[in-house]
Amino acid sequence: MSKQKKERPNIASFLRKLAVFTLMAFLLCRVEGVIAAVADAIDRPAIESSLGAHSVLLSVTSVGDHFVAVGERGLIFRSDDDGKSWHQLSSPASVTLTGVSFFDDENGYVIGHGGIVLRTKNGGNDWKVQLNGQQLAEKLLQQAEESKDEESIRQAKLLIADGPDKPFLDLLVLGRDHLVVVGAYGFAFESIDGGQTWASWMDRIDNPFGLHLYSIRKQGERILVAGEQGFFALSMDDGQSFETIETPYEGSFFTAQLLGHDEIVLAGLRGNTLLSDDNGQHWKDIKNPVSSSIMASFVHSDGQVIMANQAGTLLGLRENRLVPLTRKRLPPLTNILEKANGSVLALSINGPVSIDVGDFK
Repeated sequence: MSKQKKERPNIASFLRKLAVFTLMAFLLCRVEGVIAAVADAIDRPAIESSLGAHSVLLSVTSVGDHFVAVGERGLIFRSDDDGKSWHQLSSPASVTLTGVSFFDDENGYVIGHGGIVLRTKNGGNDWKVQLNGQQLAEKLLQQAEESKDEESIRQAKLLIADGPDKPFLDLLVLGRDHLVVVGAYGFAFESIDGGQTWASWMDRIDNPFGLHLYSIRKQGERILVAGEQGFFALSMDDGQSFETIETPYEGSFFTAQLLGHDEIVLAGLRGNTLLSDDNGQHWKDIKNPVSSSIMASFVHSDGQVIMANQAGTLLGLRENRLVPLTRKRLPPLTNILEKANGSVLALSINGPVSIDVGDFK
C-alpha cells in the first residue's frame, strides 16, 4: 500500500533536513584529515594501479565492441578483446567510482564518491569533471540565495563547510546530454546539458529522512528508485512525480529491475528479494538459498533475471525462487553484464571474471 503523500518540501525544508543528516555524520565519523583527503582526491588524477584490472571494480558497461569498468581510487579500465585483457584509462579524480553508463559509442558518464560526475565525448579515452560535492553544495547555496530565504542560505553554507564527501551511487543516462544521478542522503539530481547545470529531483521524491538511494531504473515512462530501509518510489510519468510505496522489508535494496508491464524486482541485503506484478501494490518474498547480499542484477536476453551476490554466486530468478547458476567458487561479486555471446562478465573485488553461458543454462 502507498504511504500518505506529503506536501513537497521547499528548499528551506530540504536543507534543514539535510543539515541534520550531515551533522549526524559529522558527530559519528568526521575528522578534518578525512575531509581534506576526500577534497584532495576529487582534484587529484588517478595513479596507475599496480594491481591493474585485478583491483576492486564496481561498475561495467558495454560501449560498441568494448567494455569500460570503474572502481576504487578513480580507476577506469577498458577491454577491447571481450574482457580477456584490460588497460587503464586516464582519470581526473582519485575517489572511488561507483557507476558508469554510455548513451552511445562516444558519450558516457561516470559517478562516484565526493559527488563526482565525469563525462567523456570520445568513448572513454578522455574524461572531464562535470560536478563534484563542493560544486553541488555551492549550487544549492545559489538556489537558496535566489529564494532569499535566510535559513536556507545558512543551511547551505553549513553543507559547504561540511565538505564534498557525499557519494553518488547510481545513474540513469537518458540522452547524450541528459542524465539523472542518485546517492547518499536521498540525493537525486538531473542535468539536461551534459552536467553544466543541475536541477534537484528531491522535491519529487517523498524521502523525508534522506535515506540513501542505491538504484534507479527506467522502462517506458516508469522510473523507480530504491534504497536503504526498504525505501522504494515509483514514477509512472517519466520522473515528473513519484509515489513512495511501502515494502515488507526494512533492509537495503541495492539493485532493482522493471519487468513486463507492471512487474518489479527488488533485491539487496542478506539476499532478500521481492517481486511485484502490480507496480508495488502487493509483494511476494522470493525464496533464496544463499543469504548473502545481492549487489547487482540484469535481465538476460533469454528473459531471465540474473543476480550477483557477495558470496560470489550468480542467481537466476525462476518463478518464485532464486536458483544458483554457478558451481565454481568466485570472489565476492559487485556487478554483472551480459556479453554478446550470452555469457556473463562479472566484476569482483579481484577484478573481472568471465562466466560461460553453459555454466548456468
